[in-house]
Amino acid sequence: MIKINIEKLAERLTQRLFKTQNLTDIEMAKIQYGISLILGVIIEFTLVYAISLILGFGFYTVVIMLSALFLRINTGGAHCSTYNRCVTFTAVYFIPFAALAKFVDIHFPLEFKVFTSLLLYFIVLAIVKDNKFYRVIILSLVGINIFLFFANSIVYIKILFLVSIGFTLQAVMRTTLGETIVKIADTLFKKAGI
Repeated sequence: MIKINIEKLAERLTQRLFKTQNLTDIEMAKIQYGISLILGVIIEFTLVYAISLILGFGFYTVVIMLSALFLRINTGGAHCSTYNRCVTFTAVYFIPFAALAKFVDIHFPLEFKVFTSLLLYFIVLAIVKDNKFYRVIILSLVGINIFLFFANSIVYIKILFLVSIGFTLQAVMRTTLGETIVKIADTLFKKAGI
């Protein structure tokens, strides 16, 4: 398996991009940290998206992962102990749900998707209830979802359904259950040599 060392890659990029700037070590470290975060997300997203695209549900994965990322930015959540385990966990965690979302989208009626997404939004709301910004976002999505249902807007309901899945997957990472899932996965990946 290819080992990805984001820190080394970020260090090299920082040195090349900012070598002519007279920056302090602390400023360079901050820039390097920012670059490593951005690179990490881009590489992880690209790998998981590529796999799901090959499997035939890339769109579903993109919407679910971007929704989860939107929620994760300010809510945080459990992490694996290494970047490679994180990428592996992300693939194992998101791809099956994207496949399930595609199955539900194809085989279940509009009413089921609306009901499921409303239920998921309320679960997320219970988990992130202390964050005013996300409370407003989620309640807005609930209202929009209901409006779109009555407007019979199939495409937008599909997107809101996928967003509700992404939000739920991320919200779970803020709970004890999410921490337990990540710890177990991290241990298994370590034993597998990842």
